[in-house]
Amino acid sequence: MMKGKGSFSGIVLLGIGLFFLAQQMKVTYVAPYLTWPTFLIIIGLAFLVQSGGGKDGASSFSAILLLGLGIHFHAIHHIDSWPNQPATIILIIGLAFLYMYKQTKEGLLAGIVLIAIAAWNFFNKSQTPSITEWFSSVEGFWPFVLIAVGAYFVFIKKK
Repeated sequence: MMKGKGSFSGIVLLGIGLFFLAQQMKVTYVAPYLTWPTFLIIIGLAFLVQSGGGKDGASSFSAILLLGLGIHFHAIHHIDSWPNQPATIILIIGLAFLYMYKQTKEGLLAGIVLIAIAAWNFFNKSQTPSITEWFSSVEGFWPFVLIAVGAYFVFIKKK
């Protein structure tokens, strides 16, 4: 594994260089993947290497989030059965929190809550309102809740 401060920049430059080389050479089997989600994957891989395989919590969270989003945005165009709904992105964010928790012991509750919300939205087919409907009904209120919870974690809850 690469070490040092230049590994993040090196991987990003290497990945972008390979991206444009494949584009210039018109490599047919990768041509469908030469789109913007590939940049998310490249940067996610760079964060994963920078995190030392997951030892740096912030980098590992960013790595899983960007990798997950890059894969998701590719998959919705290439896999017919891939779920294209907000719950998929909520699930990816929840998984990133759980991966970060594995390394730093922070983010477990957020990860579990987000995964539960995503699972409920994926599998709930009853007459109860979906997450999207619920958020739209409290549209003017939920940003304040997010700000309050975020402020609590940043300013009040200290280790």
